[in-house]
Amino acid sequence: MNLLKILGKVGGSILADVVPGGNAILRVVNEFLPEESKLPEKCTGADIQGAISKMPPKSQAILLNKQFDVEKIEIQEHTKVITALGEVDKTGNSTRPAIAMMMAQIVAFSVIILITMLAISIINNNIETIKAIGDNWPLVTALLTIPSALLRAYFGMRTKEKQQKYHAISNSEPKSVVSDLVSLWKSK
Repeated sequence: MNLLKILGKVGGSILADVVPGGNAILRVVNEFLPEESKLPEKCTGADIQGAISKMPPKSQAILLNKQFDVEKIEIQEHTKVITALGEVDKTGNSTRPAIAMMMAQIVAFSVIILITMLAISIINNNIETIKAIGDNWPLVTALLTIPSALLRAYFGMRTKEKQQKYHAISNSEPKSVVSDLVSLWKSK
């Protein structure tokens, strides 16, 4: 990725915080700048663009078109995170499954209470309570949305992590029955 695209991605944020390997990119930029115009480590994308705009046009073109392996560094950093998560999961000491269990318990408890209240109201022919519960569906939805969203996110992320682990270990894409059938059908 060239420097112009990187700076567009960074914007007004600090380069080292947004782009992995940002300090290496900054070192290259500082090589093109005079000693009195060198940029500090915590400079933003806008600071870099401002410094580059003061350079001669030929130097600007060379620097802005310079290629950096940002994608490769991002992949390496993501691999380190996945490896660390895998190591923690191997020991069985992970807070994410505990949080997911708590959210599942909250959802289950809330649903059991709600159904119990409805069942008692139906048995006692208490139409007012049934109507009150029905009229408060936005509240019930709001109370169940947060734990349900956390559960959905947890299981969605776990699936993605498992696919990435499989790909990292076997160096091949994970396949499903559906993808196998589609590829078989396309080959005919």
